Amino acid sequence: MVNLSDTRHSVRPVAGSYDRRPSRPGTRGGGGRRGPAASVPGMKNGEPPRGMEQRTRDVLARLARETDVWVASADAGGTPYLVPLWFVRHDECLWLATRPATPTARNLRTGRRVRLALGDTLDVVLVDGDAECLASAEVPAAAADAFVEKTGWDPRKDTKEYVWIRVRPRSVEARNGEREMPGRWVMRDGRWAVAASGTVVEEAGPAVR
Repeated sequence: MVNLSDTRHSVRPVAGSYDRRPSRPGTRGGGGRRGPAASVPGMKNGEPPRGMEQRTRDVLARLARETDVWVASADAGGTPYLVPLWFVRHDECLWLATRPATPTARNLRTGRRVRLALGDTLDVVLVDGDAECLASAEVPAAAADAFVEKTGWDPRKDTKEYVWIRVRPRSVEARNGEREMPGRWVMRDGRWAVAASGTVVEEAGPAVR
């Protein structure tokens, strides 16, 4: 079984402490995808909202296909920090990696609450979860290998030290436009909404049951 609030502050990066990703051929600053961001097209006037099962399928498809995710965290004083990182969904969790001295790593070692957002501002997917920072030796090989397969980069073999971040989703919101505000919570309290009806939804990665 898969156990997959709104911050409006301006965010200033801390000098010399950016979260970093290695550059990949054909990208600028390591921020590219392996293909286009295949989100749901903007809904046309009169088009009915997606049902819960379809929204769940679309979320799973995007988590499987997209490489970049926005990661929002905050320090003990409540100062927010926002950065894009590569990720993979594996074994009911989302896995990321960053340098141990970055604001993201520092914030999540103490606060452990994180919000993730896929990049499309119309086809919204927001994931709130509990984060745990792990050394490379603590990461299951299957999770690390899945990350490498998706991103083409292995933090375990990098010349610099990286910390892994495992995110266990607690809630997932999916909406495309104002008309999809009702029914936008496809997961609450770590449980997919479709699971309550006994529906099985399968995409790349673990199935939702």
